[in-house]
Amino acid sequence: MWIMLVILGCIVAVCVLPAVYSWYDDLAAAKRGKTAAGDATTAGSPLPRPESLEGVLVAQLAEGEITRGQYIRAMAKLAARDDERHPLAVPPEQGAAGV
Repeated sequence: MWIMLVILGCIVAVCVLPAVYSWYDDLAAAKRGKTAAGDATTAGSPLPRPESLEGVLVAQLAEGEITRGQYIRAMAKLAARDDERHPLAVPPEQGAAGV
């Protein structure tokens, strides 16, 4: 019986910890303003300028200008816009006997 409770506790922890960590990561990024990766890039050679909107979003995420949640929402809007502009054309499905 105790083994089942321990296994259940482990399963719950595996499911809950990623959500807690993402919440803490967004909060920590908002508090510190800049990430360590953003500070490291300023010391080295400058990165090339992004050529796409996705690249700009990744650069902003890496520099700490936007949070992970903002990045996810922006990418979802970008995917919806892309789907509207360039819908996926799926060929019609053939029946069992070519009907």
